[in-house]
Amino acid sequence: MAKLVPSLSSEQIVLSGDIAVGIGFPLNVGTPNQNFTTTKQIHDNLRNLILTMKGERPMQPTFGSDLYNLLFEPLYEDTLTLACSDAIKSAVAQWMPFVTIEDVDVQEQRDKNLIFVRVSYSVQGWTPDNTLNLAVKV
Repeated sequence: MAKLVPSLSSEQIVLSGDIAVGIGFPLNVGTPNQNFTTTKQIHDNLRNLILTMKGERPMQPTFGSDLYNLLFEPLYEDTLTLACSDAIKSAVAQWMPFVTIEDVDVQEQRDKNLIFVRVSYSVQGWTPDNTLNLAVKV
């Protein structure tokens, strides 16, 4: 049964540490994984945006990035880094314009069909040392 929760003022939300901002990832069966800070929620949202393939999400075919499509292209490491950077920056500019991508570093392990992507990003008003580390496997 649904429970009616009274609305809170912005001061009460800031002072209370037990109000979730959003869903945390990875999802766990049985126990809700929730984020209680906006920094953690934006970090998870950015991860989901980058790792979602365009066309994967129903009713929003442009949501996501072309990162997985690049894995099958015959690119050299420096070209792969530039292509990954463009794919990530393009997706973020469209879906999360309040996030600024500072740097994208890509390291590949061809024998394991794996690339490691390190994304340094900032949000206006936050400390600039936010980093997202991704391992993308084919």
